[in-house]
Amino acid sequence: MTQYEHDTDRSAKERTVTRRGFLKSGVAAGAAFASPTIVPGMVFGANAPSNRVTVGLLGCGALAGYYHSELLGKMEDVRVVAACDAFKSRREHRAAAFNQLYGGSDICTPHADFRDVLARPDVDAVVIAAHDNWHTPMSIAAVRAGKDVYCQKPLALDLTRTKLLRRVVNRYGPVFQFGTQYRSMEKYRKMIELIRNGYIGELKRIDVWSQTLHATYASKQYHVKPYGSTKEVPVPKDLDFDAWQGPSPMVPYTVDRCTRWGGFHCPETSLGFIAGCGVHPLGIAQWGNKADHTSPIRYEGTGNIPTEGIFRTLDRWDVACDYENGVKMRFMDFHTAKPVVSSYGFWPWMDMDGLLFHGTDGWFAAQEVNGFFTSDERLWDVNLKPDEERLPVGIEHNRNFIDCVKSRQEPLCPVEMAIRCDTICHLARAAALLGRAIQWDPEKEEVVDDPIAAGMLSLPYREKWKVW
Repeated sequence: MTQYEHDTDRSAKERTVTRRGFLKSGVAAGAAFASPTIVPGMVFGANAPSNRVTVGLLGCGALAGYYHSELLGKMEDVRVVAACDAFKSRREHRAAAFNQLYGGSDICTPHADFRDVLARPDVDAVVIAAHDNWHTPMSIAAVRAGKDVYCQKPLALDLTRTKLLRRVVNRYGPVFQFGTQYRSMEKYRKMIELIRNGYIGELKRIDVWSQTLHATYASKQYHVKPYGSTKEVPVPKDLDFDAWQGPSPMVPYTVDRCTRWGGFHCPETSLGFIAGCGVHPLGIAQWGNKADHTSPIRYEGTGNIPTEGIFRTLDRWDVACDYENGVKMRFMDFHTAKPVVSSYGFWPWMDMDGLLFHGTDGWFAAQEVNGFFTSDERLWDVNLKPDEERLPVGIEHNRNFIDCVKSRQEPLCPVEMAIRCDTICHLARAAALLGRAIQWDPEKEEVVDDPIAAGMLSLPYREKWKVW
């Protein structure tokens, strides 16, 4: 029996407990309070060591630094105890920063191999902030190790592995949070509640756009313009390049490959911004269309990729997507979208993600976190009636994850939402590259009668790093 079959055949009763140890169980608390020993209140307080969530960072680059570390470090009920990265300097720097924050020398430990973090019984949860090709493999391995998971977006470089991820999540029962944090923002929630309750009439169409390879803030992100150096150079002693590539095919090392921008746009390790940024507005589009359980059934469009350099992911795309409920969605890169939607009277100065909902009686639009717009500004002042649909409230995405780790409730962006959203990115990419329509069966999660398109959803891998 394969590991895949083994995971699918186990019953829900056999799920692994993902909260660590006896001290964190209700039994432990009961036993402690039954004891006649008098102990300080801090031992059992909200931020007592026994109530803290211990976290391992898998990936210590920019996203882990300015986003996860910044927010997790402010949480009194969290301790980041492990920092893992293929760059020695990054993991050591991140561990040292947390040790300084916590006032100790060995509270947070650097690790070269993420499997060592997963083997630690004192780690409750992991934040997966490695580059894209590692997201699903690390998530599957972490779930099997009994860890709760916050997985950055996009979900998968190989869409065929998401079914296995769903199965292990359903078997082991961890908290799984997908890193599309827009759903934790109040204004997005308010907009979607108004849409789902019919305040712009019947939803008919959604325009969605994403950043492109040539984002306006990218000028200092790589060395050789416009698409990254192809010249092979020695691998820095600081980097385990083999671990960086992981399951992906080994390729020559260049100065632009193992960088933030290379991690986004080298096709061996990423799908590009159609997925890496596109999932943000797509996640909101799915929310507004009540489609977290499904995805469009037809995709047709065009696109192009660079023919030079190493950044050879989609740079332009324009894909029409049809939902089974009749809603149409147009998924575009930023530059293609600009003339399409700018007639509505909004367009911020930066190259950002956004979306526009068209209803029979009005429209709503949002541009990343900088602007929200509507055909009728009075809608923002609407107070929903008691019998109208409300959506879950999230203060902040990392906080929502930690709260759910403690409560065992479902987070705002669970695994099913993640898979369905990621599916759109993969199929839109395939349609843009092939230049023809692709039919998709969302129930079977299969391409219909197109083996070439179906083949584009899976990728070769190196057996050495097969951890799923």
